Amino acid sequence: MTPLDFTRRTATLALLASLAACGGGGGGGDSSAPAPAPTPAPAPAPTPAPAPAPAPAPAAVTGQYISQAPAAAGAATLAALNAQGARGFAFLATLATNTGATSTEQGDFYVSDTAHGGSRLEYETLAQPGSGDALLAQLNAQGARGFAFKAPVLTGGGSSPSALTVRDASRSTTFSYEKQPISGGLSRDALQSQLNAQGARGYRLVGPLMAGADSFNLYMKDSSATTYSYTVIDGDGPSGVGTTDALRQRLDTQGAQGQLFLGAFVIQGNASAQVFERSSAQNGAVEYDVRAATPQASIAQLTAAMNDRAAQGYFFFSDLVGANGEQVTLSVRNAANLRNPLAGITFP
Repeated sequence: MTPLDFTRRTATLALLASLAACGGGGGGGDSSAPAPAPTPAPAPAPTPAPAPAPAPAPAAVTGQYISQAPAAAGAATLAALNAQGARGFAFLATLATNTGATSTEQGDFYVSDTAHGGSRLEYETLAQPGSGDALLAQLNAQGARGFAFKAPVLTGGGSSPSALTVRDASRSTTFSYEKQPISGGLSRDALQSQLNAQGARGYRLVGPLMAGADSFNLYMKDSSATTYSYTVIDGDGPSGVGTTDALRQRLDTQGAQGQLFLGAFVIQGNASAQVFERSSAQNGAVEYDVRAATPQASIAQLTAAMNDRAAQGYFFFSDLVGANGEQVTLSVRNAANLRNPLAGITFP
């Protein structure tokens, strides 16, 4: 089971004014008759109730990242994940940096945020299955227990990936899974049709996967009533994301519509397509921060940079390579359901 190739009021002011009351005139008639009593002025109109105050803006979600050296063995890796999960830190991914011309440094990264202050995460792995149907059976069994699929992982230097699943013990959410034909065999329009048909039923795209000889798009549905809609746009350039300026403009345009970037996917004919997702739980725009990557930063420096942005509400999404080899780091703010295109979800 391996991931396939994809880079993935002004409010109207109501003028409230009381209408001035106009007095009535005297009546005509015989001068010897007593003058009629003057017509009383009408009572002033009641003052309209003030307009209700606007709903307060949702508090910005901020967070914290920590990193530690990867564990050397599979059992130790799972123990490390569960130790941090018990503290409310969700596993993000294992990231590597080039600290020199020939040297690299790796770190396991974890994140906590103010939206999940009470979360306690538990992790389990599943052995590699022999087929897509076998994987689906495994994941649906795990999902019934509250475990969501995160991503395929290699632990302890092994060559055979396992399925990493995660459960939030503070919640009672359950999950179910379906598979559909893989994006690599679909046109852009066919992929968008598949995505929106699944999303309307509450199934969110996990990504393209392989299990044994089977390749497919995996979808996950949780026990909430959340639904999803998708926009698929032609990719730009060899990597599918185009130049930094083009990427930034595209993200700003789609983000203003509440759309979360999922990455650039390989589609039919070895073309690429950028996929954007909107959750029915999304509130307002999704904001993006695109800046030059620092591939030679140390793990400590990378962690510090992530924390600087997380303090402003921007959470790490992915490093991307654009046209002409441009490397950028993409961070996202105000996304209802953020996930990394390769490393999957953080909080289930």
